[in-house]
Amino acid sequence: MATISSIRTKLLSQFPEPQATLMATVFVESHDELIHRAEFNELTAVVKELATAQHELAEAQQRTETRVEELAEAQKDLAAAQQRTEARVEELAEAQKELTEAQKQTTWELGNLAKQVGGLAGALGGSLEDFACELVPELLEHHHGMVIASAGPEEIAVAGEPKEFDVVIRGTIDSRPVIVLCEVKAAVSASEVRRFLKVVDGARQSLPGYEIRALFFGYRADSQARNAITSAGAAMVFTRGVMIP
Repeated sequence: MATISSIRTKLLSQFPEPQATLMATVFVESHDELIHRAEFNELTAVVKELATAQHELAEAQQRTETRVEELAEAQKDLAAAQQRTEARVEELAEAQKELTEAQKQTTWELGNLAKQVGGLAGALGGSLEDFACELVPELLEHHHGMVIASAGPEEIAVAGEPKEFDVVIRGTIDSRPVIVLCEVKAAVSASEVRRFLKVVDGARQSLPGYEIRALFFGYRADSQARNAITSAGAAMVFTRGVMIP
């Protein structure tokens, strides 16, 4: 017959000492009261099940602790990402503010330019070509740092035929030879824009080694004409605005 000591020794591998001692004592004291061997075997199976459950509970607790650590690390990463996002939002707000200020400045400059063109017309009492010769070189110097060599009407061969341009501005940009061909009209239409751009393409073939640019100068241009100019990457100078790419 098993003794309390032997049973306790076996139980110590799965249970703490107080529990092992108590269970061993209960098993021995209850042995005489067990009538059938099957009842004792059933009790033994229960003990094994309890030991297995204790082991599974320990493993589940370990997995829970690991998951808690992972969640804490994820929370830390989320806080850092949120901090970076807030910093980026502040940067975007500042950039938007600067853009708004730049737009205000551009609007003011365009209005000022319109006044200059109108004032130039009244002061000089000359033709639009005269105004273009006075104003466009200054704008090219300001926007592109172009060093002006000459500005005025000029005849250039296009596809073997001489073509008189209203204003031709010659110079250099970053030491590159550049020629700006200007079409001067009081009111520029989309069809006139397309026609002049074809002439400029022909001039490019006749003037290898030069960077050829197109510019339209006048009092006004409708929306279709302005769209045609900007789509072609050409420049325009009108009383209502300036676009020099």
